[in-house]
Amino acid sequence: MGSYAKILTMSLLMAATGLLTVVGSARADRFDALRNDPRLHQGLLAITVGRHIERTCPDLARRDLAANVFLLGLATHAMSLGFSRAEVTAYVEDDTEQDRYIALARDYFAARGVMQSEDVAGACRVGRDEIASGSPIGRLLRGG
Repeated sequence: MGSYAKILTMSLLMAATGLLTVVGSARADRFDALRNDPRLHQGLLAITVGRHIERTCPDLARRDLAANVFLLGLATHAMSLGFSRAEVTAYVEDDTEQDRYIALARDYFAARGVMQSEDVAGACRVGRDEIASGSPIGRLLRGG
């Protein structure tokens, strides 16, 4: 391979590497505004915790209308930050983001003495505490 070909090959490799780095950074930063918004963060955490309580505790259920209004409010807020409905949906459905919120919910439960996801009594206790306190999570649930 000639000197010119080597220089051209190296230049193309460097350009491709730079382009991939920029694309990777743009993708990593794509959800930063949503991820770092306190209202959206707390709201999605409340939904994640509430959903776990609803699925685990047979005595508590989701307030469908309240949950739908809450979700609509979060979506509207996210769109007010300049994101389209499709982008908001992509964020909420993103596997990495879902895993992140599940980990945050585990921490939330652990801080309240619920160490295993299948702890029915613990989930019910946390749910009843949230309902009694009138917290955002509690407003998403109702006793059965």
